[in-house]
Amino acid sequence: MAERDPSPFAGEKVLFETRPRFTLNLGSTILKIFILFLLLYLFTTVLALAVSVQAILIYYIQLPLVQATSYIMLLLVVILFFWIIWDLLSWRAVHYMLTTHRVMIKRGIFRKKKIYMPYNMIQDIDVSQGLLERLFKAGDIEIFGGHEHTQVVLEDIPNPNQVDNTINRLMQGEDIGYRKYKPREAKKSIIEEYDKKFKL
Repeated sequence: MAERDPSPFAGEKVLFETRPRFTLNLGSTILKIFILFLLLYLFTTVLALAVSVQAILIYYIQLPLVQATSYIMLLLVVILFFWIIWDLLSWRAVHYMLTTHRVMIKRGIFRKKKIYMPYNMIQDIDVSQGLLERLFKAGDIEIFGGHEHTQVVLEDIPNPNQVDNTINRLMQGEDIGYRKYKPREAKKSIIEEYDKKFKL
């Protein structure tokens, strides 16, 4: 697992590419959108309430309550809007890929990061799905390597059991239509070939 050149293997091809499941990965974003619309819907009501409260308090305290309330509401709307945009950009910046040689995660908006694990290093795969994840046909896949603290996690991946089966088949080199990557063997000389063929 490391950050390296995207294609260090000869003839590497992307066989499967996806993103985290939108509805699960952006659950908090959906809540933020709801709050944003609620703020916009109640904007005039809150300002009308601030006007009536200010009319009562004006006799006791000189306080620009309506102006302060409108600034606070506008600030909340702007913050929520940009927070939602950031969440959407973060979701779009995550890519899960299965290539002919490895499992790969690419993520990052400003600073790109790539995490991968070659199939020959995979020791164990753990698939987990909660109730909500099962409803949306998503789940988490943890892929463990041979070394301590070597793992790749595919969070909220669509159809995790199907992806798990695909990874297992790729580890075995079966049913995908490719041969496992093998480094080229050095060519033997004619004498070595002759010895191999005719020695008893």
